[in-house]
Amino acid sequence: MGADRFRLHRPLRVLAAVAAAAVILGAGCLSADLSKDAKVNAGVLECLPPGTKAPTSVARAVWFPNASGFESADNTGRGYMTGVVALAGNRLWFMTWDETLKQYEMRHVVEVLPAIRVEVVRGGTASMLVVQSRNRSFDGYELMNGGQMGSDSEATRSLCDSIQALRLKSPEPDS
Repeated sequence: MGADRFRLHRPLRVLAAVAAAAVILGAGCLSADLSKDAKVNAGVLECLPPGTKAPTSVARAVWFPNASGFESADNTGRGYMTGVVALAGNRLWFMTWDETLKQYEMRHVVEVLPAIRVEVVRGGTASMLVVQSRNRSFDGYELMNGGQMGSDSEATRSLCDSIQALRLKSPEPDS
């Protein structure tokens, strides 16, 4: 009788597993772009220093300090952080959510105008925005889709294009 009961419930378990996978994958289809999310933007604006221009782009991201691509992301010894990255003015601002304070906390800022290079680096199906600063340090940002199950290549390319357009419009003078 126990084996019969298992057989009857087995299709229900399979159905539940398929439903759970569909929910996870469906959530993963959401874009990394949070630019139109009023609640997120209000929190990001609150975190930015007074006088900073409003962000033109805000996205879910994983920041890899000192990473020049996926192969180096695990070898930096500095780990990674999840949060949001915002392009505001001529800087990329990375911040994390502080659950206790219910607000964003600034973690890292990169000036993009004087950067040596800004590019999208690929690793399989994943994409990473890599910024090499004038001091030769690297910052890698993997923009994550809504379910944080994978890279959002389209949002990564869009952010890179926005930075490149900003750099063309306001080039840094040669030092």
